Amino acid sequence: MTYWGHRWPVAATHLLERWGPVDTQTDLPAFRFTPISGVAPTPEDQPWTTAPTPVEVANFGRFPETFAGVGEAGFRHPVAVEVLNHAINPGPGKGGWTGARPLEEVAAEVELLLTDLLDVGPGTLDEPAQELIAGLVRKLFVCSRDYDLVRVTVAAQPGGAPLDDELHLLGRDLYGNTFRLSVAPATSLQPLGPLWPEPARLMKGEIDPPRSLNEQDYRRADLAIRASCIAEVLGELVWLTNNDRMKITVEAERHGLNLDCAAPEDADARFRSWWPKSARCTELAGEEWWDEGHVTSPHRLYEESLTRFLTDFEQHNLALAASGAWAMREIDDYDADEPQPRFPNDRLVALLGRDLFDTLTKQVANSSGNVRPLAYGIGLPFEITPEDYGFYGCLLLVGPESMGILTIEAMA
Repeated sequence: MTYWGHRWPVAATHLLERWGPVDTQTDLPAFRFTPISGVAPTPEDQPWTTAPTPVEVANFGRFPETFAGVGEAGFRHPVAVEVLNHAINPGPGKGGWTGARPLEEVAAEVELLLTDLLDVGPGTLDEPAQELIAGLVRKLFVCSRDYDLVRVTVAAQPGGAPLDDELHLLGRDLYGNTFRLSVAPATSLQPLGPLWPEPARLMKGEIDPPRSLNEQDYRRADLAIRASCIAEVLGELVWLTNNDRMKITVEAERHGLNLDCAAPEDADARFRSWWPKSARCTELAGEEWWDEGHVTSPHRLYEESLTRFLTDFEQHNLALAASGAWAMREIDDYDADEPQPRFPNDRLVALLGRDLFDTLTKQVANSSGNVRPLAYGIGLPFEITPEDYGFYGCLLLVGPESMGILTIEAMA
């Protein structure tokens, strides 16, 4: 089963765009990423033991449209196709489908291709980007058990010269569903409008015309998309049971109070007077897993209690992710009182949780400098006993003009 039909790979791709190198002149991502899904004949009907033609690949991967917002400059036309792996059916009684090459070997090659493309200078590809590349590649090319994969060389115009500074990969699952990942330097894709990429399109996994945004609106929308991408990727890595994963929602909205967070007690009093009458409080109070009194009078999280929650949340996520790794036989048995063993994506799980909080803080901090927003917890900090099945929690971060709402559903 491919993961490409889900939101996770779309979110991971666009998060990698933001965690990757940044153009120092524009302070925008230095590379553009586009994930596109499509359809092709199944491996049974058309094996990729020999490469499909550029014309076929254009159809399977929905070329030429690739990078939106730049007109025909964003079109890419396949000119050559190289098979990186292909599915093999050994026949009745000889086992199921397999690949011509081990999936781990192919994943390592794809990881190297992405790393070489993005690592354009000293220090440009830091730890979060490297960990996300490894996680994305592992999820798509190992865990998915999809064996068909080709690398596509493209030109900017039909019959034009091949572009050697871009990467275009096209994969296919056993049902004929395809996914394409296209990556190119942003400098070669100058936007038609004042700013690009336009964040509102990103989680759709589609190529839509951009809307015009001023710089402030762009930054606000970009942070919102970043937070949503982090939440989606983190939730996919933390499974509660075989069928249920942790669900995280992140939102930011204006409260209209014009608070001075440098005077926290006054800001706290004004917020507490407004909060019980707000639509968001009424909405949360109507949900079944919280006591109404806890919602209308949320617990103030000072620095110590906020740090405790963030630490406990990270440890909770790592413990569940490790349990999932054990279930997938990626790590051996270990006792609960032993140090937790390393497992695939463990570092990524920690980095995602930290960046989630940092991004939400940036969303609501506005221009308040080093003054942190006020923090409140509903069901937080949390404690999980052996008799519990998880927890529900809501973190409120209250800035001068906006409020961030982080909701965690981790109850199996």
